[in-house]
Amino acid sequence: MQSNHGLEFQLLGPVAVNLRGQALPLGGPKQRAVLVALLLRANNVVPTSQLLQLVWSDVPNSAESNLRTYLTRLRRLLRVPGEEQSRLLTQQGGHLVVVHDGELDVSGFEELAKKGEKAGDDSVARQYFERALGVWRGKALDNVPLGPPLAAETARLEARREHVHEQYLQARLALGEHGELLPELRALVLCHPLRERLTCMLMVALHRSGQRAEALNVFRQARTRLVEELGVEPGAELRELHQSLLADEDPDTGGPRPASGPATKAEPSRSTTAADPARSGGVPGTNGHGRPHRFRLPRPARKAVLVRPAVALPRRGLDRPAQVPVDLTTFTGRTAELAQLVGPQPAPAPHQSLITAVDGMAGVGKTTLVVHAAHQLMTSYPGGHLYLDLHGFTSGVEPLTPHEALHRMLRALDVPAGEVPAGTEERASLYRSLLASRRMLVVLDNAHDEAQVGPLLPGAGDHRTLITSRKRLTGLPQAQSLSLEVPPLTEAIALFMRLSTANRLPGEPPELIEEIVELCGRLPLALRIAAARLSHRPSWNLRYLRERLADERLRLGELSTGDYGVGTAFARSITDLGPEDQRMLTVLGLVPGSDIELHAAAALAGLSVPAADRRLEELVDAHLLRHTAPGRYEFHKLVHTLVAERTRTAEPSEVRGALRRVLDYYLHTADAADRLIHWERPRKELGPPDPPVTPLPFGDADEALSWFDRAEPTLLHLIRTAEENDLLTHAWQISLRLEGYFDTRQRWADGIAAYEVALKAVRRLGNRFAECELLLGVAFGWTQLGQHRKAIAHYASALSLCRKIGHHCAEAFSAMGLAEVYGRQHRLDEAIRYHQSALDVYHRVDDIHGFLVALDYLGSAYREHGVHTTAIERYRQAAEDSERAGNDPDVLRYLIHLGETHRILGRHDEAVEIIMRALDLRTTAGDRRVVSYAQAVLGMPKSTTGGAELVGPHGAR
Repeated sequence: MQSNHGLEFQLLGPVAVNLRGQALPLGGPKQRAVLVALLLRANNVVPTSQLLQLVWSDVPNSAESNLRTYLTRLRRLLRVPGEEQSRLLTQQGGHLVVVHDGELDVSGFEELAKKGEKAGDDSVARQYFERALGVWRGKALDNVPLGPPLAAETARLEARREHVHEQYLQARLALGEHGELLPELRALVLCHPLRERLTCMLMVALHRSGQRAEALNVFRQARTRLVEELGVEPGAELRELHQSLLADEDPDTGGPRPASGPATKAEPSRSTTAADPARSGGVPGTNGHGRPHRFRLPRPARKAVLVRPAVALPRRGLDRPAQVPVDLTTFTGRTAELAQLVGPQPAPAPHQSLITAVDGMAGVGKTTLVVHAAHQLMTSYPGGHLYLDLHGFTSGVEPLTPHEALHRMLRALDVPAGEVPAGTEERASLYRSLLASRRMLVVLDNAHDEAQVGPLLPGAGDHRTLITSRKRLTGLPQAQSLSLEVPPLTEAIALFMRLSTANRLPGEPPELIEEIVELCGRLPLALRIAAARLSHRPSWNLRYLRERLADERLRLGELSTGDYGVGTAFARSITDLGPEDQRMLTVLGLVPGSDIELHAAAALAGLSVPAADRRLEELVDAHLLRHTAPGRYEFHKLVHTLVAERTRTAEPSEVRGALRRVLDYYLHTADAADRLIHWERPRKELGPPDPPVTPLPFGDADEALSWFDRAEPTLLHLIRTAEENDLLTHAWQISLRLEGYFDTRQRWADGIAAYEVALKAVRRLGNRFAECELLLGVAFGWTQLGQHRKAIAHYASALSLCRKIGHHCAEAFSAMGLAEVYGRQHRLDEAIRYHQSALDVYHRVDDIHGFLVALDYLGSAYREHGVHTTAIERYRQAAEDSERAGNDPDVLRYLIHLGETHRILGRHDEAVEIIMRALDLRTTAGDRRVVSYAQAVLGMPKSTTGGAELVGPHGAR
């Protein structure tokens, strides 16, 4: 939808603004929210106060300033070439966006929808509704984080979309397209089981397709859900339709259903008009333009003759089994996964039946999902419903062999025990033969592997097989795969609340429920056990349950009941692994489970990287580990709890060897990363890593920083673990390699915590030089956090220790650090005294570079306190001495400081002359940042070539 101006405003999907087909950059989340708030009220002034509430809801102090910035950016953005002013205007104490006809997709959608609602002909209405729905590109306002006011707008738009979609389906149903609509209506009712209009349409479509029994079953399911979830009976229209079908009447006429005969498809109905209201509309409700609420089917031009499916009735007995277990009334969520199982399916290859294998970790709800899906599929498979627990991962029970499983299947199909063949292949052949002539639903639960499942799969025919397993059954190429993850937080909370006794939750804070759900790792099995324990213990409340789950070492014990629990389920998966995979799993417990690197896992196991990769992928296929990105993995938090417990009880020498190797890996990788982001820091070379260890290489500083961002929690954990396990050198060496990262990301709270642990390690080692370095790190961190008293105490401790042991470089740095903190406190005498102390140390050890840096800092201290003449002397000395040493970058910096001080004193000519000297050095110094700063000092135009012009209060030179 594009206007003559070439501008498009799109809200019905990801928010976008296109100018002549090119997307405009809309800025950050809040700026997009401002634009959305204005576009939802296009061509109307939105008062500033209202705009603030729409965008921020809880308006912070900085909101007005930020809003002005966003409006300025949007005003520039919404300038259309050829138009005199921006589309964003400020008027009457508010703001508005000017939108012309055809530019805003919301308006286009509404215009087409209204035309469809006014159309007297179902065919015309269908076209308008289809075009209106085609305007949508996804969920409304999809890429904008919304507060409650704008979220309400999203809900309004989505509700309007749903209403138009229902009218579109109604028009198609009136045109006799019930057969084509069945798959879509099934999926919609599955996703929206409480919308009675959709249920009515599905029942009508089923009835007109000759599936009256299934239509009645749809009503029973809808009524059960309405009563259980809302405590209400179905509405009048749905009940009326149900009664009509019970009486075997044609809902179209209210009369007796036609006698059976050859089935014919209903032809499209004649046009419905306002003059014939009794025949307009196909489902309950109205389109808002006079169409009746009363449910009536449109009368086909040629009446459809409805017949039951032409399937021979099986004889009564066990040959029509109904073995699927009872469906759980507490089933919650899994909408998308359920749609994959019961919605429209791709056609299987010729001579093959439809097979879906659902895999996932223990306790994730595979069986619950498949049983729920099976109940919804039953009516489509009148030949019977087989169910078999294969005990692939049942604790204390051996997996069924295919031989035994086939025996049970054949007995379920009413084959006498004496007639079951002796051989496995013969049993499989008979099994396939018995299934060939009927439509069967087969559920193979808790499968161990492909070899167990293969002989149990039906052959050619219209069958549906659902398999569950904790392993990915990649060896079944004919099967579709559905991997089940833990549910999202909102769904997990809904499940816990549904499982819990209703009178235990009212009044409890939502954040407490959320915390309990997260402590259970959102795992359905854990949620069921936690809810059951809460329900069966009247003296417990949510806070007490939270306290019992809070201790990670005791959590798995809390999430168990009798002989069964989360830990037991996981342990069965682990015992199924081979020895090498179990060993890999055990050593992985040494690191936090949220981010496991392939190279780190290789170091832990003492394997090459390719060999470690194979072991990790085996764990992924067993759903004990999750693949998050190339070369990176994570544990579910409850799996990690069990693995960490295995690590604590493993052979100490093996665990210590693994810990030493992984510390070596992180030390050498952190050193490589630190050299890129903190290259100027002096450091001692490390010895070579342990031979199996392969540190990560980095291409540039950005790559190194990204690694630090991911690895920081693991590094902090390992520093503590190293100190606790007497690997003290690793503890302090890793800590010092994090200094550049802590400074770059300003994560000094974490830095101080790491250094405090490292200090304990070096004091136990008696390494006084490393102690000095770490004290300086802690002091610098407190300085950056503005904790000056703590910074002074640590700098003073470092200075005292450095003087005792003769660590001159650290002594000078300690003195400069004290001077810096005293300067921030405006204690000039102390600052100058410690700067002078640093100068004396550098002079004594003949460190010319350190001496000149200290001299420059001393000049800055004098300048900041108004002693400009002394500052000029220090800067001049630093520049002259550095020039003699041939250090152009430092000379450039000192000259700029000198020139700036002259400018402060109003000596413009001297300042210009000095800075021009500095700029003459730029080709050799190459420090473009310093050059830019020099140009900014006197308001110079930015020129990187010769002849730069300095403009100041005395004119040009």
